Amino acid sequence: MQKENLLFIHKTMKRRDFIKLSSVAGVAGVVSSHIDATANPLYAQASGFDLHPFIKAHSEAVFINLTNVKGKTDKKDIYDASYKLASEMFVSTSGGVGFSNATKIAAKPNWTSSRLNPDDPTYHLGITTDLNFIEGFLSGVKSKGPQSFSLRDCASPDGIYRNDWGELGFFAMGARNNFDIQDFAAKEPWEYENGEIIYKEVNNGVIFKEVGFMNPMNAPDSFLINMAKFKTHSMGVTAAVKNLQGTVARRLHQFCNAADAFRTMDARFHRFYQPGYTEKIAELHKKHVEAGIPRWDSGMIGAVRYSGPNMEKWTQIMLDAYSTFPIGVNDIHIVEGIYMRDGDGFSGGPWEIDGRANRARDYMSNNVVFGRDPFRVDIISHWLAGHEPGNFGLFHLGIERGFSNVLDPLDIPVYLWENGQAKRVNLDTLKRTPLVTPYLRKDDEERYHLCDEPFDYKAWKETGKIAKAEPSIRALGTDSNNNIVMEMTVPQKGDVFVDIMNSDGDLIGRLFADDLEPGVHQVVWDGFAAPGLYTTYVKGMGWDAKNEMVIYS
Repeated sequence: MQKENLLFIHKTMKRRDFIKLSSVAGVAGVVSSHIDATANPLYAQASGFDLHPFIKAHSEAVFINLTNVKGKTDKKDIYDASYKLASEMFVSTSGGVGFSNATKIAAKPNWTSSRLNPDDPTYHLGITTDLNFIEGFLSGVKSKGPQSFSLRDCASPDGIYRNDWGELGFFAMGARNNFDIQDFAAKEPWEYENGEIIYKEVNNGVIFKEVGFMNPMNAPDSFLINMAKFKTHSMGVTAAVKNLQGTVARRLHQFCNAADAFRTMDARFHRFYQPGYTEKIAELHKKHVEAGIPRWDSGMIGAVRYSGPNMEKWTQIMLDAYSTFPIGVNDIHIVEGIYMRDGDGFSGGPWEIDGRANRARDYMSNNVVFGRDPFRVDIISHWLAGHEPGNFGLFHLGIERGFSNVLDPLDIPVYLWENGQAKRVNLDTLKRTPLVTPYLRKDDEERYHLCDEPFDYKAWKETGKIAKAEPSIRALGTDSNNNIVMEMTVPQKGDVFVDIMNSDGDLIGRLFADDLEPGVHQVVWDGFAAPGLYTTYVKGMGWDAKNEMVIYS
């Protein structure tokens, strides 16, 4: 069980981190033989679940899990990799900590318009979140305690692809796992009368006054698992933020259409929209062109969705819907990139494949990006796809509207996640997979291109510097193996030691890592022997810090 308790019992007392172990098996394996770990009814069974304590404690971070799948049709390998990842990202809890197992899991894959092509039965795989990844990941989460799972996506508003959900295996996957999958494209929002649509008012919305979501999306008793597909699209890289578009109810989710498209909709939809929003969009677009947002002055080339004015509209309505989610409270955001796709997000692209022109291409990139902040996840995803994030208006407008506070990918702590542990890495050491996109094409560019022109982050920031971190160490909780999970803040690059002392002052554990990057790092101590008071020290060249933790059962 994870519990971070920053208690000050007396103002002269040092801060201590109180850690309670999480399961009968874990306790029995590590406590002294004279302690009856099973006598406490708190450990009779796990009663809840939560994110791994390091992930939960670091909403500012982005994590990357590197998989080892050879091909996109390797179903078992994809399933096994995602099940393993989920079983590491989530932990079982007890005693009221974390989320109750009665919490509804609201899973949002990218199941946008896709159908099986008999001439190429695997080509559709790059369009949607991999089905084996979804099944493996959600099964891994289910093993930690929660039992109620619902999958929702409101792509294809006319239901023209819905019959293919069966052919593609979506419904069969749901049935064999007891996952709830419903078709919310069959009726208009007002035709649902039993709470199937959750309505949210939009405070200070640019376009929406109110918006509806498919229950349990955005429900207060739910935990959102946002499972985007790593691919490009006319909006750039369609990752975590854009994937939330598909949580919105039928018709209302059509963010990509022309700015005044709502005028042709049933009049009963009009109440959801702000009066005069088309004029407001024009005003904001002009303002942002003058402010110098890259590519925002792009005119219409081909479809209307490829123009600067429509990107202003899409971004603002996307942020209106986004504003209603309690981001960072009961959610995790994932971009499945075991294999990625370039092009227009569907089948269109610049390549000739098997004698067919203008095709998109898939790449076995073998990475899964995740974190608690979808904007940060998306900034790193854009960077991994070969683009410069500062060139995308979504990130500028997210900051302007108060949903994000970062633009430079180098300002985001990035960790490789391997076997349940997080290792801080330098972003420049990671492999990038260039994915061309039709996003806001310049006059002299190919239709599909990289938005990789330099962006001056230093000039954009007020100071041009990141504040120097102060050294620290603290305990966060336990992982699924009842190892003690700590975090330490390293102020400068170099070798680092962590010493663990018992209450008698004896050194009982020493951990070492060489050449660590500055920033926050995860520490896992697997040498715990008995409950009690411990002092932890972290030290490098010319700096040190200490803290106390109490481990009890």
